[in-house]
Amino acid sequence: MFDLKNQACIVGVGSSEYGMVLNQSAVRLQTAAMRAALDDAGLTKDDIDGYSTAHGAPEGTDYDEFAVHAGLNLRWATQYWTHGRWASTSVAHAAMAVSAGLANYVLIMNTSLSPRGYARNFPHGGGWAEGLRDVGGGQGQVNYHGLDTPGSATALIARDYMNQYGATSEELGAIAVAFRKHAQLDPQAVMHGKPMTLDDYMQARQIAPPLRLFDYCLTNDGSVALIVTTAERARALKKEPVYISGHQGIHGSRDDFAIFARPGMGVAMQTAYDYVAPPQPAYAMAGVDQSDVDCAYIYDAFSVGVWTTLERFGFCKAGEAHEFCLDGRIEVGGALPINTNGGQLSGSYLYGYNHIGEMVKQLRGEADDRQIPNAEVAQWLTPFGDSLILTKR
Repeated sequence: MFDLKNQACIVGVGSSEYGMVLNQSAVRLQTAAMRAALDDAGLTKDDIDGYSTAHGAPEGTDYDEFAVHAGLNLRWATQYWTHGRWASTSVAHAAMAVSAGLANYVLIMNTSLSPRGYARNFPHGGGWAEGLRDVGGGQGQVNYHGLDTPGSATALIARDYMNQYGATSEELGAIAVAFRKHAQLDPQAVMHGKPMTLDDYMQARQIAPPLRLFDYCLTNDGSVALIVTTAERARALKKEPVYISGHQGIHGSRDDFAIFARPGMGVAMQTAYDYVAPPQPAYAMAGVDQSDVDCAYIYDAFSVGVWTTLERFGFCKAGEAHEFCLDGRIEVGGALPINTNGGQLSGSYLYGYNHIGEMVKQLRGEADDRQIPNAEVAQWLTPFGDSLILTKR
């Protein structure tokens, strides 16, 4: 049986600048990120023969179009559904591709555009089509019920959690405040230089109660790039490699359909039951225990997803995450630092690919003021059930 553990490494990380409106095309943003990743790895574009992206047109650039623009010569490529849930899967597929000899160096790229940038890249219009699927969008939204955005549907999950477990808006605000603190430690973060207190959070307008403005991820322009190769090739490159040690994929079932709710909550199509986190395959693959995780990175499109993800993976029991996130526990210097780059709430909305880049920086010791001392194991985890474990080895 093929064992993915430590067969491949992330050897390059790069990004464009991040900003609310940068007035740059997706191609220009991606080219800047690619060049930065190549320089980080000590490679040239002629070394790249594999490519992966989750976001093609209209928000990003399709793989074949970018290959033409960037002058790449690819022999392996993959492009996923235009959605934000493929970060760990794209890294795992790249690891499998280089391990199987389908490519030597895979460039993983993802781009985010603000509404204004999206309109510039796709002038003929477009809109949110999730609610048009036969059984509604992946957050449970259905247009004819008026739940036509992820935020309105996720607000029902937050309300349900609060009703079941007695959680409060102030406790939800602790997540947004913690990630904003982290953004002050990262000069690249969109919200760097814009500190926020809990009072600021509570005074912000409600968008879809109980979710307030700062419970929502950013909408910004930017691009990020990762380069994956085999462990053997990685050892000869510019920097110490970061090993892809464990992975588990996105789950799909009736209990997983409302993707920001963990199983057992009883929302949408789910069955309500007393949830106890089962064993997670990513830990077994990586050969680590959950207690070994030095820093965690969570898909935080909405703040409540941090609660449901922590419970889904068993960092705390069902109904305990709202208290787990208090008293600095998830901040730099706390027991389990989460989203040390500010996350999608305050760092940059790049569908988690920037989180994985931050994991690499932490394990290399390159995170400056937000560095976790002696970080050796970093984990990416999402409300969708997928996870990626990177190690310093």
